[in-house]
Amino acid sequence: MKLLASIIVLFMLIGCASKPQPGELASDPECSSDEFRGLGIAENENEALTEAHSALSRQISSSISVTTELTVNQQVSNGKENLASEYGSRTVVESVLSNAQDARVATKKRNGNKIRIVVCMSRANAAKGFVNQLRPVADSLKFAASNVIDAKHPMLKSEAWQKTKPLWNKFIGLYSMIESLNKETSVPFEPVRALYTKAEAYYLDFCQTAKLYWNPELDDIYSEIAFSKLSKNLKLEKATCNGQGILLSYKNTGHKCEHAGMFVCSHKPSLLIASCSGEQYRLLESGNVESYQKVEDVALEKLHEKLRNETFWNEWEQEIKQWRPICQ
Repeated sequence: MKLLASIIVLFMLIGCASKPQPGELASDPECSSDEFRGLGIAENENEALTEAHSALSRQISSSISVTTELTVNQQVSNGKENLASEYGSRTVVESVLSNAQDARVATKKRNGNKIRIVVCMSRANAAKGFVNQLRPVADSLKFAASNVIDAKHPMLKSEAWQKTKPLWNKFIGLYSMIESLNKETSVPFEPVRALYTKAEAYYLDFCQTAKLYWNPELDDIYSEIAFSKLSKNLKLEKATCNGQGILLSYKNTGHKCEHAGMFVCSHKPSLLIASCSGEQYRLLESGNVESYQKVEDVALEKLHEKLRNETFWNEWEQEIKQWRPICQ
């Protein structure tokens, strides 16, 4: 008897659960297998439709978040970049559809004082909003990546690369969303993606040879002092300049000593920044460094000591740093 009573109670519970509750419809037509679905229930049609669109947007967002995060992380691993701060907030994934007009109303039914609306959207239409966001980013990325490839001037090439990286971060986030929603929709953007890959390869090759090569016009005490000061915080290669390297050539200005009651010895610091092929980029100069002593040898020693302690070396170092490629 206890078993029979339990079975009766179970069937009663199932029967109650299967009945439509107040304010609900007994059933809704399903969207097709390749569509997203949004449901909205409200007292008037506009509110119900807004709720349905929001639900649809949330479903799209939920659908792409895992896929795109995985894809972007893979891109980060390959490109050795960190997109966590750039992409982690997923600000591009909003709960408001930018192309709500592309969602079709599958059903609209009133039940008492409530109206229930179901909207459906194909994956291709879901991708449209993100395509609209991606187009201007893709255009900017294409322009920047082309500059990386075409630029001959080392500073311009480096600047172009620094502009390209954040654009790529935005591009790959949106591209991955579109690809996860509808791969065919992402196809037109594949050439831009390929162009970035090419620009990255060009810049990495540039980084391999774009070193700072130290090659003074004369190896003397003055070029030795210059090297000792500049090499403290800069990696200078004492080798033949090659590839897309930067040539640092300390000019052979020597020294002058004149006697006018005392020996006045002076030296004119001058450093040429050029390409390995000889194209001159920048000439760094400082005012004459001078010393005054009764004995010429002592005056020269004091000149060397004073040269070592000049403050312009810090300014030169900062200028040279701007010519180094940023390869991280």
